[in-house]
Amino acid sequence: MRARHEIGRAAALSGLSLLWGSVFLWIKISGYGFSPVEMVFVRLVLGAAMLMATGLSRGQRPPRDRKLLGHMALAALLGNAVP
Repeated sequence: MRARHEIGRAAALSGLSLLWGSVFLWIKISGYGFSPVEMVFVRLVLGAAMLMATGLSRGQRPPRDRKLLGHMALAALLGNAVP
């Protein structure tokens, strides 16, 4: 049973790595028709959509607490926009 769990984790990590690193391939395919900022925006929107779909399919709902949303926005800003 443990081996199956480890294989699942390895497959999930491999899939995530493939999706996360594919942005360079998409930049090459787009023929530089999109700016880097547009590519990052699309990547973040697609990632957010996937997270939302996964959460909703598991019966989770997005947070509604303004304080928590403010903390999440600050973390997103510091983790994505500032660097």
